[in-house]
Amino acid sequence: MSAQPACINPSATAPAPFPAVHFPIRAVLWLTGVILPVVALTIAVFFLLVVGFDLPPAMLVPALSIASVPLVNALLMRALGNARPALSRRLGHLHGFAIGTSILFTLLLLPHMAAGMAGLRYYGGVLLLALLLAPLLSLMAALAMRRLLEAHVRLPAVWPGALLALAIVGAPELPQAITQAGVHMASREAPATRANGVRLLRSLGNQKILLRLCDTGNDRLASLTDLFMITTAGTSASDARDAFYRLTGATYDELPDSMKEAAN
Repeated sequence: MSAQPACINPSATAPAPFPAVHFPIRAVLWLTGVILPVVALTIAVFFLLVVGFDLPPAMLVPALSIASVPLVNALLMRALGNARPALSRRLGHLHGFAIGTSILFTLLLLPHMAAGMAGLRYYGGVLLLALLLAPLLSLMAALAMRRLLEAHVRLPAVWPGALLALAIVGAPELPQAITQAGVHMASREAPATRANGVRLLRSLGNQKILLRLCDTGNDRLASLTDLFMITTAGTSASDARDAFYRLTGATYDELPDSMKEAAN
């Protein structure tokens, strides 16, 4: 007597339908995770075209990394609209990369958000604030999308993609950001702040970047940090020279021309 084949219950093997995300939540996620980063990137590119800055080759990778954030978030929003979402492993790692990029630029722009809030009373302040808040809001939106999807879809860990973003984008940006922060602190009026700025420059600052700031300030675009500084507080050559004197005890004018040219 032959055994009868077991019946397969389709409802027992098919994944449960993904619950619909309410329209207000979807609208907020689209706005903060996709639309606002695109607007911020458009503002930055428009600013470069108006001012007449050339995009240095070193900024190409960070710029493409920023552009990946709204693209990956849009793909996740598309998955959220499916009844049974399916995400590739590659997209999961790209999402981790986008999260790492958002974290990095949130940290870079965090000291300048207060200046953006203060600039709301001036013309264009809203656009400046949108530029400053875009990484933070896109990060929050990406994490919210991931939380919604992880309840029904297995996603790769965030940390491999995030570490890759920090390595690719952070490597050229962090020395610039740290040196700029040290110059700002070392040129302030409060003695404790000046002392902390000098310590920061001595321990983590980049001498070549400091010498370039002593020559031109932020007038020459060399990194995305320069772009952010230009659109907010900026670093003047006089502030950089003052910080250089506090750090070394020598004036910038006393340096040999060969050292100045090497920094540029």
